[in-house]
Amino acid sequence: MEKKQDYFRVPITMPSDMVAFLEKFGIECKKAGGHKVANTEIVRSLIRLLMDLDIDLSGIKTEEDLDLKIKEAARRYK
Repeated sequence: MEKKQDYFRVPITMPSDMVAFLEKFGIECKKAGGHKVANTEIVRSLIRLLMDLDIDLSGIKTEEDLDLKIKEAARRYK
């Protein structure tokens, strides 16, 4: 794991329902016996997963296309 001083700040925008989901997800981690997981930790974890997936990037023109390609790769992921 890199040191925090090696991190870059990346501004992202998302709809309020996604922000609410991130907050709820982090809190649910604590309720399940762990600690509250910060939104940035959740996003970093998801990006690490994307890095591991073999995603076919051909023909992607929209966010919805990307969603489908990620779901296809996730089904194949072991």
